[in-house]
Amino acid sequence: MSYKRDQYGIFAMLCLSCLIFAGLSGCKDAPAPNSGAIAPAISCNDVTGEYVNLSQLKNRVVVLYFWSSKCCGDKLKQLEPFYVEQKFNGLSILAIEVGGSKDSVSSFVMNSGLTFTNLTDEYESLSRSYRVVGFPTIFVIDKNGVIRKKISGDIKIDQLTRLVTPFL
Repeated sequence: MSYKRDQYGIFAMLCLSCLIFAGLSGCKDAPAPNSGAIAPAISCNDVTGEYVNLSQLKNRVVVLYFWSSKCCGDKLKQLEPFYVEQKFNGLSILAIEVGGSKDSVSSFVMNSGLTFTNLTDEYESLSRSYRVVGFPTIFVIDKNGVIRKKISGDIKIDQLTRLVTPFL
C-alpha cells in the first residue's frame, strides 16, 4: 500500500514540475488579434491561382470574411454588390473558406459569380492565426494594416457598410 502511495506522490510531483516548467518557459499562444492590432500576415494563392499578400493591400481597406461552406455560402453572396459598389473607393474583400478544398470553393465562387478574392484555409492555419472560433467572423482592416473591427457572427450589409465607409 505504501508503495502505491509513493508512486502517486512521485507522479504528482512530476506533473507539478512539468506545469511549473511550462509556465516559466515562456510558451504562450499569441494573443488574439483585436481592434488596434496589426493584422496577422496572409500570403498564399487564391482559388484562381493568383498570389495574395495582405501587406500588398496597404492603402486599401480590407474586409476579411472567414466562412464555412456548411453555414455561410448564402451570406457570402450578399457581399458581391457591396464589393462592386466600393472596390474603386479602395475596398478589398478576402473571403476565406475554412476547412474546404480549393476545388469545392472554386466551383462555388464560379457558380455564384463572386468577383472578390477567395481563399481556402484547408488546414486552418489562417483561422488559427486570427483565432476564429465561429462563422462568419469578419475583420475590418484599415489602409495601414490595423484591425479596426472584429465581428463574430452574421452582420447585415448595411451595418458592414457603415463600419467600413469611414476607413475608405
